[in-house]
Amino acid sequence: MNRPRLLFIDDEEINRSNFQQTFADEYEILLAGSGEEALKIMAQKNGIALILSDQRMPGLSGAEVLARARELAPQAERIMITGYCEPDDIMAAINQGHVYRYILKPWSNGELGIAIIQAVERYQLKEENRTLLSALEAKNAELEELVRSRTLELKNLQSLLPICSYCRKIRDDKNAWHELEVYLHQHTDILFTHGICPPCYDKVMVGLKKDRDRLEKPAGE
Repeated sequence: MNRPRLLFIDDEEINRSNFQQTFADEYEILLAGSGEEALKIMAQKNGIALILSDQRMPGLSGAEVLARARELAPQAERIMITGYCEPDDIMAAINQGHVYRYILKPWSNGELGIAIIQAVERYQLKEENRTLLSALEAKNAELEELVRSRTLELKNLQSLLPICSYCRKIRDDKNAWHELEVYLHQHTDILFTHGICPPCYDKVMVGLKKDRDRLEKPAGE
């Protein structure tokens, strides 16, 4: 598995070096000496699990950097590191950067290590949930398409009406046969009016005329 990717931001080189030496065996470490440099890294690198930033730096403050991180690396967890336990710094971290937590300088490797583990686990859990949700949405879309397809098939089947080729009776869904007029009367709003088409008229009238002529012909002729 790929190691989780961390971005550590601090303007003091000694702090960046200590962080690199302490956690490089377990994580992929990205280092930035300023907020501006950190923003460039966020724009170029994907899959950052955790961003840790010092609060007091020249240029952009940690709170400002973490606030921008919500746009550039929205999935990453955020930790503020500060050497000043001042309410303004803490409130800025919470309100602007929406930090997961903050750590006071000088940090202990044990405390910071635990905070990093918890933040990375939080990030990974959210990623798993996003992956599962995406798979579920894809499955639901596939299921909806299948339902639409099956519904269309049923509509097409329902439009087929079994009819006898000889007597013209209709077979219903219970396999019973009905006269065409009876079936349509039971299943539709159609009402029949009876008439006779020209071909049938000619055929019937010719037959009737022959029968009449035969009956009217005197016996023995």
